[in-house]
Amino acid sequence: MIKKIRSSLSVKVFIITAILTAVCCTVTYFCILQFSPYIYRYDLSIADEMIPYFANEISYFDKNEAPYVFLSYCDILADEFEYEFVYHLFQSDGAEIVLPEMDALTGKKITDYNRNDTTKWCKLIFADDTEEYTLFITKNMDKESQVVEALKKALPVLSVIIVAVSIITAFFYTIYMTTPVRKISKISKRMASLDFTGLCMVQRTDEIGILAGSLNQLSEKLSSALSELQSANRQLKVDIDKERELERQRIDFFSAASHELKTPITIIKGQLQGMLYGIGRYKDRDAYLAESLNVMNTLEQMVQELLTISRLETSGYVCTKSRFPLSQLVEERLLAFDDLIIGKDLALQKIISSEVYIMGDAQLLQKVVDNLISNAVAYSPMGNDIIVKLWTESEAVHLSVENTGVHIPNSSIPKLFEAFYRIEQSRNRLTGGSGLGLYIIKMILDLHGAKITASNTEQGVLFKINF
Repeated sequence: MIKKIRSSLSVKVFIITAILTAVCCTVTYFCILQFSPYIYRYDLSIADEMIPYFANEISYFDKNEAPYVFLSYCDILADEFEYEFVYHLFQSDGAEIVLPEMDALTGKKITDYNRNDTTKWCKLIFADDTEEYTLFITKNMDKESQVVEALKKALPVLSVIIVAVSIITAFFYTIYMTTPVRKISKISKRMASLDFTGLCMVQRTDEIGILAGSLNQLSEKLSSALSELQSANRQLKVDIDKERELERQRIDFFSAASHELKTPITIIKGQLQGMLYGIGRYKDRDAYLAESLNVMNTLEQMVQELLTISRLETSGYVCTKSRFPLSQLVEERLLAFDDLIIGKDLALQKIISSEVYIMGDAQLLQKVVDNLISNAVAYSPMGNDIIVKLWTESEAVHLSVENTGVHIPNSSIPKLFEAFYRIEQSRNRLTGGSGLGLYIIKMILDLHGAKITASNTEQGVLFKINF
């Protein structure tokens, strides 16, 4: 029971409110009882006519007979005025005598009655005494008023009313005070569980209403902060995954680079050693020196491409862009490859729109065009066609290079733009490819926000760039 009371605000508020209300009602009752005014039916001025007569009558008696006389007159006064008036007798020194016994002093002085309503002060001397006494009548302060009597009679009923009022008051006060607190508590529990969807609907303008409003604002801000944090966490996870993928690609790249560099170096080393020792066919040094030179050229080309990749991957690298005519660049590069095209008996078909301008790094984009044309020439069988198109459509620039007579396995198309990837290892070595050309193209176009795709057509292989 005690544990339940301690854990429940409503019970505590109810008990405290009921006790305080009962205490307040009880204190009020006793204050009214204590300070209720005395109500008298008779006016004290009526007794003014009696006091001289009584003082004169009692002076004929001895002092030892006076108590009996006082008792008689007190009874008369009580019967006639319903105990509303009393006699007071004082010695010559002002000390009050106990009436009607006259055997002790009350402890009061005559001066204590200076501010009270009294009758006339009459002097008297007993028949056997010479001391002068003072006698007068006052209102009986010990007589309970009618209000006090009514309150005492109503005490049982008032007790029931006090208890009922205390319970009813405590009940409604508890509802008024704890209902918004319970709502706030409920919302705070949901917030503790990271649920910020609820609002505390408390229509009050006092401190509890302000608290509810502040809690709603806190809930909204925490919800917004949590959403931002979750979004940041998702982005962080994406960045981490991307970084891991880049790291994997970097490791794969250097592993492949090491392998690719190792192969020509091993070939050159073997050829040089064979020529030095004059072993078998390597005695013909001139033929193998020329072959070693070709391998060195291939190695040089690969190193240059690795340097290009390193420069493009440098943190903070930004290409210098300017507006230049892409159509003129394509025409110039096709003219540069004219001898190779004629040498392989290839037919060049070009559909190039004039005055096609783009924003970009002309030097880097020249490398893109060169690689696409050189690949088309290198991998096209003799007697086939190379089709180059450049046009604008929907405010975008499109460049395509297609070579006929050959196709790429569909499973290899998604890997074409990976570093050192070759469709046919032996065939690509014969053509002198390093496996980095399309990888570099992809990096350059990413810097320009362009997209390149590769696909098989009915005639051959098509590479298309959308600027």
